[in-house]
Amino acid sequence: MEKNNHGFSIIEISVVILIIGGLLAVALPNMSFGKVDTKKVIREITTSAKEVRNRAKLYGTTYRLAFRLDADNQAYWVEKSTSVTYIDKAALEKAREQAKSSFRKDEGKVTPAFQPDSSVFKKEQTLPKNYSFKLIESGSQNVTYSDGMAYIHFFPQGFIEAALIQIEDPKKNIWSITFNPITGQASIITEAKLLKDLEP
Repeated sequence: MEKNNHGFSIIEISVVILIIGGLLAVALPNMSFGKVDTKKVIREITTSAKEVRNRAKLYGTTYRLAFRLDADNQAYWVEKSTSVTYIDKAALEKAREQAKSSFRKDEGKVTPAFQPDSSVFKKEQTLPKNYSFKLIESGSQNVTYSDGMAYIHFFPQGFIEAALIQIEDPKKNIWSITFNPITGQASIITEAKLLKDLEP
């Protein structure tokens, strides 16, 4: 009997490797490993706040982070003031009433004093799957929101409105992010807190 010593050629091996590589390239992006780093999620929020603060100082105008907190349609984006802006509760409530449920791209849909700044984000930003905003607190106006619209304002002098953001992760842990109104420095607390809880 003759033995068949025929093996695979380099071309055959290369074709198989290419096919496997192609299948992995298609499959891997669609696979969910269920591992999102909470530190990364929080870092994206704090980095955004830092950039908005810098822009407010650079361009000498008021900016704000706008949050839509509806449970089934959460998102956040940046808005820029179109005029001198004074923040008070009445104006804040009016802005919440006028706010639309989607990222606004034309001036006909924006509140009078602010419009989206697409140079920061090209579109609405959302948290990863199973993460959510629990509430946004505005300390200077003494208001807390868990639905509808909420805002954190950044002023030309470099000051930030006293604010707190609560984020819930997939394991139902609550993380609180606070901002120093003078320095803009963010602090992360590994539990649910309100600004009044942090007062000395």
